[in-house]
Amino acid sequence: MRRISHATSCRRPRIDAAALCAALAMLLVSALPAGAAPANRIAVLDPGHAEILTALGLGDALVLVPEDPALAGRVPAAARYHRMPSAEGLLAQRPDLLIGGNPARDRELMTQADRLGIDSAMIPRTLPAPARIGRIAGRVGREARGRELVAGIEADYAAAREIVDGAAPVRVLHVSSSGAGSSGAVTGAGAGTSADGLIRRAGGVNVGAEAGLERYQSLSAEGVIAMAPEAVLVSRQELAALGGRTGIWQRVSGLAHTPAAADRRLIVLGHSAVKFDAVTSGEATLMLARALHGDD
Repeated sequence: MRRISHATSCRRPRIDAAALCAALAMLLVSALPAGAAPANRIAVLDPGHAEILTALGLGDALVLVPEDPALAGRVPAAARYHRMPSAEGLLAQRPDLLIGGNPARDRELMTQADRLGIDSAMIPRTLPAPARIGRIAGRVGREARGRELVAGIEADYAAAREIVDGAAPVRVLHVSSSGAGSSGAVTGAGAGTSADGLIRRAGGVNVGAEAGLERYQSLSAEGVIAMAPEAVLVSRQELAALGGRTGIWQRVSGLAHTPAAADRRLIVLGHSAVKFDAVTSGEATLMLARALHGDD
């Protein structure tokens, strides 16, 4: 009797994409040398995390990082992405560890990574720098170096507190050209930003948060005038897009009519110092405290 095959030669078998990805992941894992150290290839979804891992001595282990001005010229071996990578894009970099920073944004990719057999850890980017560094250092086995970094940050915090103690708070507005992503809108930093914590630690009042801004939001001329900032804080990498040291007062609507403009009080710090509460947190806090309160 002739056998009848259930899969005839004229029909292609259906390929399950999830199963295929899982099989590829298993193939990649099996290709690793026996006894390989954990976290030899790390993908991160937050630039501040990448900065921390570099400071921990793991810059060469980074295989995927976000495109960010603060990482320009650093971690040259890592692939960069502008938008959230797909599972396939992640898998192509063969990471053995994925570290996320934004629970709402990163959850889907991290779930896919788990299904693909890629180890993952969510370490919120909103954690204070000492806690954030400690968590990351513990996850990658660099606790001793992590403690060194945290000790330096805490020392700078203490020095900043000495400057700020008894000083009148200064009203500060952080203006950004990239806070709203690629929209090109000029934004101000509100609550829930690294800049908010930086300004407060340095003895300032974040007028954006005081006005009710959340994260980064567009600014209106009326809103800026009502905020009445006494100083303006910008990232060095964003200064040119904001008109430079002389043009910013006209580029940002309403800024020319504020106390900060009258005194031409503009404070420029490094991009990571303003945007991330990470490795440079202590140094940035001390620098801003000195700039706001005149301590040399």
